[in-house]
Amino acid sequence: MSNGKESSDSSQVSNLPDDILLNCLARVSRLYYPTLSLVSKRFRSLTASIELYQTRTLLGRTETCLYLCIRSPGFKTFNQRWFTLCRKPTRTLNPNPNPNSGWFTSCFRPHKVPKNPSRKEENLMVSVPTRNDSPPFWTGAATGPNIYAIGVYTDDDGFPSSKVLYLDCRSHTWHEAPCMHKAPPSIPALGPALGTVVSVLDGKIYVTEDCNEPGSSSLIECFDPKTQIWERVSNPTAEMLRENTIYKSLAIDGKLYLFGTDYNMVYTPEENKWQVVGSTTWFNWIPWDPTCVISNVMYSTRYSKTLHWYNSEGIVWRALKGLEKLPSLPMCSDRVRLVNYGGKIAVFWEGDNAIISDEKLIWCAVIALERRSDEQEVYGKIEWCDVVLTVLKSFGLFELLAVDV
Repeated sequence: MSNGKESSDSSQVSNLPDDILLNCLARVSRLYYPTLSLVSKRFRSLTASIELYQTRTLLGRTETCLYLCIRSPGFKTFNQRWFTLCRKPTRTLNPNPNPNSGWFTSCFRPHKVPKNPSRKEENLMVSVPTRNDSPPFWTGAATGPNIYAIGVYTDDDGFPSSKVLYLDCRSHTWHEAPCMHKAPPSIPALGPALGTVVSVLDGKIYVTEDCNEPGSSSLIECFDPKTQIWERVSNPTAEMLRENTIYKSLAIDGKLYLFGTDYNMVYTPEENKWQVVGSTTWFNWIPWDPTCVISNVMYSTRYSKTLHWYNSEGIVWRALKGLEKLPSLPMCSDRVRLVNYGGKIAVFWEGDNAIISDEKLIWCAVIALERRSDEQEVYGKIEWCDVVLTVLKSFGLFELLAVDV
């Protein structure tokens, strides 16, 4: 009897006109769209339609979504995959799942979560069904609903090109963007050269190149997605550029901070002004740690097994409190990624699989933040922490990005 009723309800929903169904789907969190796309070809088409996202915008339902790119070693023979966060009922609530759903290849599958009647939902990274091939690229940046692949590799010589593509995260389709003025410098077999970094500031993408590169005409190129134009940013003085390799850039409080081997620089776009900042200032830190910025506060692993935040007044790193139940993070920075997830920290890290030796587990924790004691302390609240993906050991974390759709 119950199966007949469920079939009848499903039929009634499927018979709704597109405009009504789009209005209903627009009110559902985008986290459930990968599951809804499996209902039928019609649902798959609607969940990837531009009309659905236009309706979501009109209803104020835009939300931040996580995208993860994993990659196998090597820069001549790329093997990479994109995944996005999905939330779906656990298997205990669906005793007859469709074994032919085809979400994952044999190399990438959801981690099997032990049966727990009190667990109502399951967080998973599911493969992104891009409508054309995912290009191998040098680095990525996210702004609005798009992910930009910067320095696309067009051949197998190990060098990135000036070509730029972007992934529309509404339709999951790759498109061409205007090329950069020049390709990012790279060393074959070693990958991207130190001193070439990317940040997003006020919706614009800033690509900072190696200031020690001979004949460099511009330290920074800036791309405005609204105008679709790459512009060269005026260089700092020659004294600023001398013998200083840039390791990382961060957008903080409307400024672009560049962290170098010998000193740090800050660029203010509104004033088109450069300034050298000494090592005793508030952003004295180790620049190669996994880091994200939320409300102008830096959060990092600081080569430790937990998270820290930077107190700009006390000029000191402090441990983020309230994370006693967070599993220990890897000490190796290549195995951890952080991102601003709509004002929360999303942290991904690699873990060993105790059952299958040639596989690794990809963990994710989402942490809400709270300032206390006259903003002298920051507390984190773990909203959830799960193994969200199982991959072959040859794959590792490459890019973790948050988009607004």
